[in-house]
Amino acid sequence: MIDLFEHGPRWDGRPPHPKEPAFAYLSRSASPEADVVRSTLDDWLGAYPPQEAGNLAARLRSRRDDQHLAAFFELLLHRLLQALGHRIQAVEPKLAHTWKSPDFQLEGFYLEGISAQGDLHGVLKRKASRYGALDRPLVVAVNCAEDPAGLRRALDELWLGPRGPQRRILSAVLAVELADPWNFRERPLRLIRHPSPDFPLPPIDLGDGRLLGELI
Repeated sequence: MIDLFEHGPRWDGRPPHPKEPAFAYLSRSASPEADVVRSTLDDWLGAYPPQEAGNLAARLRSRRDDQHLAAFFELLLHRLLQALGHRIQAVEPKLAHTWKSPDFQLEGFYLEGISAQGDLHGVLKRKASRYGALDRPLVVAVNCAEDPAGLRRALDELWLGPRGPQRRILSAVLAVELADPWNFRERPLRLIRHPSPDFPLPPIDLGDGRLLGELI
């Protein structure tokens, strides 16, 4: 089992320093809240496939907060899928026609997780063309700052073109608003389906309308 954090007591109760990396603060903090977060991440990482856990742990320890948050979101999605009873067939599955891989292959769909900052429409547009033709629905889970109205506008622009539905390979988007290791339990999930996808997403449970804290 990979140790994400150093063992031993902690005595540093100071708040984060200016520009201190998120993982560095989490690792050193003696606050009870930090201890809960560390225990949660250790438990989740212990359930991650061993052959992939080392790379994910390295990204979680990154001094770049965007890399740390992206890795956390992938770990959270893995835990969510397990909690909802989905069977994960592969992490970063190998596709026959490209070297690029979505994060997870499940029975009936692929799931890719992204932490989007800034242009959500552009990020989703790139993801919709990243893998080429697929053999099952593609769901992109996005951790972003958009409220429901902003997300709806971005998806309408993405999916509805002047000639009708477009980017139909992207079957659905699962959205979370700015979840991080400290606040994820309070964040709701929103599932938005493409109006006319190449592969319709089956009526599966991805936690739509519920708080993450109710599920994991």
